[in-house]
Amino acid sequence: MQIKARTTIIPILALGFLALGAMPQSGDEKAGLAMRVQVLETKLQTMQAQLDAQSKAASDLMLALDSSEKAGFTAGINPRSREILLSAWRAFAKAHMSTNKGKNQGKDADGKEEEQRRGTLR
Repeated sequence: MQIKARTTIIPILALGFLALGAMPQSGDEKAGLAMRVQVLETKLQTMQAQLDAQSKAASDLMLALDSSEKAGFTAGINPRSREILLSAWRAFAKAHMSTNKGKNQGKDADGKEEEQRRGTLR
């Protein structure tokens, strides 16, 4: 019986390397990893706070755009250009609101539904 390198030796070597990598680490290595995890968690919290602030600002922008349109922003000289601006700003705001949608599910920092806020501020 002939041993085939491709089907026998390579998988055995791969499992051996995986087993070596799974060996217990020394205290220094564990402390180093714990420090890296802590640093990464801090960075993640900072990024989440920035996304929350960005999402809230985008929601506020949408409210301001709605208010400006109701106040007559699109009336006047060249109203089509103003409609285009409002449309672009709304698309920009929606994109920034959607970056953090998984966490808030359409709620602002106060926990109020976005649609409720729009309804009360209009």
